[in-house]
Amino acid sequence: MKTTEKDRLLKDVLNDESYAAFRAGLFDGMQVELRRQRAARKRRFLLALAACVALGFTLYLFLSPGTPSSDHAPGVTMVHTVPLAANQVVRTAAMSSPATITQPHVLLVTTTATNIEILHSSGQSLEIVSDQQLLDLFKGQPVALVTVGPGERRLVLLHADKQTE
Repeated sequence: MKTTEKDRLLKDVLNDESYAAFRAGLFDGMQVELRRQRAARKRRFLLALAACVALGFTLYLFLSPGTPSSDHAPGVTMVHTVPLAANQVVRTAAMSSPATITQPHVLLVTTTATNIEILHSSGQSLEIVSDQQLLDLFKGQPVALVTVGPGERRLVLLHADKQTE
């Protein structure tokens, strides 16, 4: 085959030093760009992975049931009821005499069958008296101070003339 002048010129251009330098520069530039793309791809993957982990943790916190407490939530009072025994049930009956209002703030209730008087006061100003002062108010009358429970006492007025034996 005969080489033409064009082929020789092409061979000379391809074997030129500037062309070899151009190819080496092009190769180096492509390597830099390839490394940059790989690093960017790796960064995007790590960021996506971090976002998935954060999203998964958030979903776990919202969708998982809370830790169950042993009995009840704090601040909630549980009330359990049981039936009363027969001796603990209070039964009421109609009174033979109606209630009499003596003053606007005092209610006086008397019953003739049991010889007990019950006084209820709904006044605003209450004076606190000791047990002895209370008993001194009823000197000469048969009264009793009955302890009902811890810190609770009742004054019972007994009428000796009406008592039946």
